[in-house]
Amino acid sequence: MQNLEVMREKLNKTVAEARELIETAKTEERSLTPEEREKQEKMMDEIRNLQADIQTEEELQRVESQKADLNIDPERDRYNWNSLGEFVRTVIQNPNDSRLNYRADSQAMDEGSEGGYLVPDQFSSELLTVQPDEAVIRPRANVFSGGDADFKIPSIQYHGENMFGGAEVTWIDEGGTKPQTDITFRQITLQPHEVAAHIEVTDKLLRNSNMIENVVRNILRGALIDAEEKEFLTGNGTSGPTGIVDHNATITVDHSTSLSYDELAEMLAKFRGRRGVWIVGRDMLPDLMEIEDGANHYIWQPNARDGNPGTLFGYPVVFSDHSPNKDSKGSIVLADLSYYLIKDGVGVSIAASQHVKFTNNITVIKAFKTVDGTPWLDNALPTKGGDYTTSPFVELGEL
Repeated sequence: MQNLEVMREKLNKTVAEARELIETAKTEERSLTPEEREKQEKMMDEIRNLQADIQTEEELQRVESQKADLNIDPERDRYNWNSLGEFVRTVIQNPNDSRLNYRADSQAMDEGSEGGYLVPDQFSSELLTVQPDEAVIRPRANVFSGGDADFKIPSIQYHGENMFGGAEVTWIDEGGTKPQTDITFRQITLQPHEVAAHIEVTDKLLRNSNMIENVVRNILRGALIDAEEKEFLTGNGTSGPTGIVDHNATITVDHSTSLSYDELAEMLAKFRGRRGVWIVGRDMLPDLMEIEDGANHYIWQPNARDGNPGTLFGYPVVFSDHSPNKDSKGSIVLADLSYYLIKDGVGVSIAASQHVKFTNNITVIKAFKTVDGTPWLDNALPTKGGDYTTSPFVELGEL
């Protein structure tokens, strides 16, 4: 067992060194030297490896702790599975297997042909973990877990000229009376909605556990990630998450004729956050690369050698397949996604039917989960005096 505290301390130290390298170059108004660039790349590799090692160790310790709590004798443990593929094949071919009816947390989702079977803990964490290169919003958002029940979280209600919900600030003399304040709170309610992905597999494929595991681990999991990302960005909240684009808390910056430096600068001025990210539709890439500042210098030229989109005004640029079409509202969004809330349900479940296309020797496999999401705020934040608004979410308007 590795020492997580030591690993985290090493990660923080490496991050600080990488930041110091960049800030030194900025202070001296120069680019990184080849030696510094090489050093930076090595440190970034080390940071990524440490993050992965920490995540793995945290998950291992969690699983080990759960198993210890259950006090299961390994010699008679009939609840473990050799692989995810074995679990899926059992769901399809032997739904009466006693292992499918066991859940230590009493959250079995066995509902016969109408329901599914909750993926065991030993596989579910991997299916639920999403890395930044797999999605834009989830890895950067505030994520809560713990079941399908409605989840309520308090949020300050911003209104009027006071951006702190009516709280009044007074300097008090020693022994003076503390004034009462009238701060207004509201409740954000998140109710996980079901999202499902299904695929048809042949009987021949079904006999191959490794292939079945690949179908669930990569294809169905990827489809679920893709579906929820779309709703996190553009959903209307009717039967799924509420998206960022066109939300009440999202400030819209006017867009005219063509994408310009002034428009992006105004988006930056309206933005309030510390961990910003530009979410850009892929069809806006050519326009973005052609923008010049007042001195006719291109403001965004990604490093082709590194294959990294780079940053814009100091914030990373990421591309989303779910951004609205070019020149539509939200085709470019600047957001601090820590202000986006995600509530997960109980986990991923697997269901299967051999009856839908029985004559074709095809089985339909479905993976589904429950999730909800919404921006934390319900409106933009007024500055002092109330004549200017900022927000963790800023979008480019419609052309």
